[in-house]
Amino acid sequence: MEKNTQKSDSLGNHPYDFPLAAKIPQEVLDKEVEKLEGLKTAPLHKKLLGYAKMGGPGFMGAAITLGAGTLTASMLSGAEFGYKTLWIYWVAMGLSLFMMAAMARFTSFGKEPFIRTQNRYHGRIIGSFLTAFIGLGAVAVIFNSGQYSLGTNILESMTPLIGFEFPRQYNWVVYMGITTWLTLSYGKGSKGTRLVENFMKICIGIMILCFGATLILVGIDWNQFFKGVFVPWLPSGSAGIDLFIASSAAAVGVADWMFFHYSGLARGWGKKHESLQRSDFSMGLFIPFVLINFLVVAVFAQTLYGEGTIPQTAAELSKALEPLLGADAAMLVFYIGFLSVPISSSVGLGILSGLAFHEAFGWKMDTSSWRWKLTVLLPQFGFLAVWYPNPVWLVIIIGAFLSLTNNVVGWSVYLLLNDKRALGDKRSSSRFWNTGVLIQITLLNMVAILYVLNRLGLWI
Repeated sequence: MEKNTQKSDSLGNHPYDFPLAAKIPQEVLDKEVEKLEGLKTAPLHKKLLGYAKMGGPGFMGAAITLGAGTLTASMLSGAEFGYKTLWIYWVAMGLSLFMMAAMARFTSFGKEPFIRTQNRYHGRIIGSFLTAFIGLGAVAVIFNSGQYSLGTNILESMTPLIGFEFPRQYNWVVYMGITTWLTLSYGKGSKGTRLVENFMKICIGIMILCFGATLILVGIDWNQFFKGVFVPWLPSGSAGIDLFIASSAAAVGVADWMFFHYSGLARGWGKKHESLQRSDFSMGLFIPFVLINFLVVAVFAQTLYGEGTIPQTAAELSKALEPLLGADAAMLVFYIGFLSVPISSSVGLGILSGLAFHEAFGWKMDTSSWRWKLTVLLPQFGFLAVWYPNPVWLVIIIGAFLSLTNNVVGWSVYLLLNDKRALGDKRSSSRFWNTGVLIQITLLNMVAILYVLNRLGLWI
């Protein structure tokens, strides 16, 4: 083990052992570092293609972020407000890139995993409790019920289009089987981790193709589209503010920051991987998140905006498209793209749950242990949503409430980013970088305050 650690240090892999990366053969890690060195002098198109192939945590982060709550909020935004809220997505996710860059710095140069660093310098209430238990664990367990509710509804709606009935009271078994197998595959060496990462990439691709094809069928108002992208507009009223909060908080959450950090550690990324990480969260997280939300908002802005009564569940929203899309094949394409959303998100939330509870209680992350299997499968209790579905607004309100936790953890990230004890000479020395992180924390505080005012009925 000592020889392996020294070899890792010399080639730029992580200087401390992280259990989920320990099962990756050393030659695989060494080969990855050699490829990165070769990409430094490669032409731009080859460099981007190489980074896309080697990336993964960014795409997994996008799959988690693009869950039932986010996509439902986008559908409702398009149906109720048209194209007017498009600007929120690129602004919110654009600001989050500063925090993702901060987490990349901790992945490459931190002395230990981030939550353990929080425990050491900011105390266990900030680290183990607020970050791990609430910001990660609670998100994973609570939000997966929304994924089950959406996923089983979609299966129930799409199967008649291909000739048979498959009610949600039964199809949840298939949903659970697929997501359980993929969740348990993660961390079982480089092949298992790559299997899950490639699955997430495929799901992102399916979403883009299917939602894009749907938009081609329904058309787009380019004038209103560009106006919505570049002209800030804030909806009034309780429901409108909830949508704004949910859309903003979805792109700037504790779960996204920590998942990117820990999934990078699970890949064995270290000091030679910072450029790869920045490319990964740009191409794997920012672009898919913004593009897919743009497509979904545009589809529902073009079809349901101004039509009067707005469906109040994701299933009702998708069914409302049936007479507008016409042919069963077109509706099936939409359903396939939409089904990729909850399935990929459920897998990511399971992994997030395992990371969260192991860090919260200080357990060693061993993917063969009963603790790991139990904690990654804990969110599967979301299957109960098949009989007790969450109202669409409950998912959005939960996301808004968690923004209160986000701003506390955000300050912890900022302080540790500038703390020499945590990062040594690699602490932040950039005013631009620090300002970007502070702007994002300010947004988190604004979202939290807005949520409280809205709940108290003080927003005009």
